[in-house]
Amino acid sequence: MDNSKMNLTRKIAIIGAGPMAIYTAKGLLHGDTPLDLTIFDATDQVGCGMPYRAGMNADYMYCNAFSREIPSITQPLVAWLHDQDDAFLNAWDLAQDDIDARDFYPRVLLGEYMKSEFEQLCEAGRNAGHGVHVLPNHKVVDVIPTESTIKLEVLTPDGPSSFAFDKVVLATGHDWPAAPKLGGADLVSPWPYTNITALPAGEIGVLGSSLSAIDVIVALGKEHGTFIEDGEKVSWFSNPDSEALSITMVSHKGIMPEPDFYYPYPYEALKHVNPDAISAELENGNDALLQRVFALLLAELNDAAPEYMETLGPDAQSIDGFSEAYFRRRETVGGLRALRETLTAAVKSKDHKETQHHRYALLRGHENFEMILEHLSDKDWQVFNEKLMPVFGDCYAAIPHISVRRVLALYDAGVLQIIPTGPESSFENSPSGGVSVQTIDGKIDFDALIDARGQAAAPLAKLPFPGLVGRLAEPDKDLFEPFKLDLSVQTDGAVYCLSMPQVLKRHPFSQGLPNCDDLGRVVAKDILDSIEGSAPS
Repeated sequence: MDNSKMNLTRKIAIIGAGPMAIYTAKGLLHGDTPLDLTIFDATDQVGCGMPYRAGMNADYMYCNAFSREIPSITQPLVAWLHDQDDAFLNAWDLAQDDIDARDFYPRVLLGEYMKSEFEQLCEAGRNAGHGVHVLPNHKVVDVIPTESTIKLEVLTPDGPSSFAFDKVVLATGHDWPAAPKLGGADLVSPWPYTNITALPAGEIGVLGSSLSAIDVIVALGKEHGTFIEDGEKVSWFSNPDSEALSITMVSHKGIMPEPDFYYPYPYEALKHVNPDAISAELENGNDALLQRVFALLLAELNDAAPEYMETLGPDAQSIDGFSEAYFRRRETVGGLRALRETLTAAVKSKDHKETQHHRYALLRGHENFEMILEHLSDKDWQVFNEKLMPVFGDCYAAIPHISVRRVLALYDAGVLQIIPTGPESSFENSPSGGVSVQTIDGKIDFDALIDARGQAAAPLAKLPFPGLVGRLAEPDKDLFEPFKLDLSVQTDGAVYCLSMPQVLKRHPFSQGLPNCDDLGRVVAKDILDSIEGSAPS
């Protein structure tokens, strides 16, 4: 590396060492600009993040992205798996011949991949001439912009300490309350998963119906019984002392996500709702932007899946009507009794490599809506959140087939049901020490209610750094690309926020690993552009 460039080295910090941090670091270290990069993590398991960390998750909890969809760090997941020895693979009930780019893998196994790849990424950065420092067990407790730098207050293994940087990226990941509440009810957090397995067999409610809720159900099944897997057939048998187990999924509409289905990868471009078409709509201004882009989605569905659209009826040609018709159909085919039928259709889709066209149009189409979200009026943003976001959320929450089969095994054993709360739901602690829930079937009492609703969005004002929050120009403002915070103080430094609750406020599709890669690239590019733009010619 040119010695004259070394004098321009900028000090960058990333707070957190999970997927968002890794992909941001990847973008920074692949640039030509010499950096001095320091990555802080409050835990000793750097590189994996909470959703993939052993101890927080059980090894039977699956990621719902197949391996080829997981962005490479230094090499793809499949290549990394092939590099592992037989003893490692055997510990995961895998052999070399089992490794497949379209397979789903446990989240803890992905954590092992990301930890290993994070080490390789850092080493490659050092070999390229960057300074790379990884500090585990360093909890950042405050971020304070000063006139010349961004100061970090850090609890280190040796006590409190201060660090100064030119640029700081907040990549603190998910933020789960240890003791969640809803209304007047005290709920059980699903993290770490031992919160679930510590519950005695009894009347247990699970709030939510997405993959997080399914993980909770499987954890209860593993703790209180045994899954017997014979090919595609899965049965469940209770432990002798757990016959009191009864699990009730409680969700607003009482439906479950559909099983994963076949679709081409690399992805086939959509005809109507694609980036070029949406860019053209953006050039036409923001008036009725949501309605115009929804019209593109309708054109896609009407073209690719006319029979499906016919089943929804003519009212589905408007945003309000589409949302109502979509969920009316899902309530018919989305409950536990219909899950076996939808699994059969999904297995057929994969076996014959036949795309379920309406699901593919919604799955790929919703990603393009991300382009318009920051341009929507407050009214259209509310319409999007209330009408379209639930549809998209239901569609992209597809679940691995092994998880579906385990759910069906519990249902067949008579220990699992799903009940909608409906619009008049209420939650309160019961005199017996459990939780009472008002559902459409009346009031149900649970010994415990587990909060499996997933990460909620939060404003910038909820960031856990008081020195930073107090210096935000608009603490209630939503985050937009390139995620650089507006500060009320003059500083030569800069702070970027990629913390998941804050990002979700205006970027609701940001939780997957491909999304982390995309957002990390955005921030890395802005940092490198600002450094190169300030360098003397």
